[in-house]
Amino acid sequence: MTKGDLVVSTEMGGLGNRLKSWVSSMRFSAHARVLWPDQKMPAAFGELFANDCAVDAVPEGARVYNSWRLAILPEDEAHLPAGFSTVGAGPHPILRGLGKAWWSLTGERTDRYRYMVFPKQHSRRSTRADARHIDLEYERIPGYFRALYGELFRRIVVRADILAAANDWAAANLDDTVVGVHVRTWRDDPRRYRKYHVPSLRRLARLLESSGDARLLVVSDSDDVAPMLARQYGARRVIGYPRATPRAASWLTPLGVQEDLIDMLLLARTHRLLASYLSTFSEVAWWLGGTTARVSVF
Repeated sequence: MTKGDLVVSTEMGGLGNRLKSWVSSMRFSAHARVLWPDQKMPAAFGELFANDCAVDAVPEGARVYNSWRLAILPEDEAHLPAGFSTVGAGPHPILRGLGKAWWSLTGERTDRYRYMVFPKQHSRRSTRADARHIDLEYERIPGYFRALYGELFRRIVVRADILAAANDWAAANLDDTVVGVHVRTWRDDPRRYRKYHVPSLRRLARLLESSGDARLLVVSDSDDVAPMLARQYGARRVIGYPRATPRAASWLTPLGVQEDLIDMLLLARTHRLLASYLSTFSEVAWWLGGTTARVSVF
């Protein structure tokens, strides 16, 4: 594939997945385009972004990129050792189990298991056998990739009215001490809710207890999370963008998705980020913030 080929991002997942697919398409082509399917997405591309790259169909002869993973090209492999990924491409289950046990018992923030809170492998359709992925690895990601993909994320142009709403609220409410907290509850997936969210609350509690009296910018897919944290840590500490749409219904209207994007932009402004395991919403906020935030995954 040459840089002159037309490549179209066709990822149909959530907001974070689609943005990762879009910037990956930019790796392959200077003329990357985005097909923004309405499946799971009530907001059209132009209702969120100002880039002139949306298409209604894949043009004849164009190639597609339909993965949520950030693309790793052959020229990248010298910068990423085999077996690098600890998320979605873990080693043998016994080794993963031993790593989890060691992490749990000792609290060691080891390189390999720092973000493997609940070891899991993604579908083999998207997982490389050599585990050369950088998805969801945050501060472990080598500088080569941070610079490369950081520049591509900066090419995303958010609509002026959405960006202004985020900027105005941030100017009045955020400073360098605010901690970003993104809680993905998986409320739409009972299995993941039980497997990931319920156990994660203990880890989140430990992180919040160590955050002193810092204010918390709370973003979640559930309307129950911010009130719960306000009861536990004080209403003064818990802040959030004053949405017009309930979080539980954000995927029913264009305005709901626009406010999700505002939440992502606000998380991107924090210098300390507590991120939900396996959430590309948390991950893309980190990328949009320039990969400078210190991250803890729970």
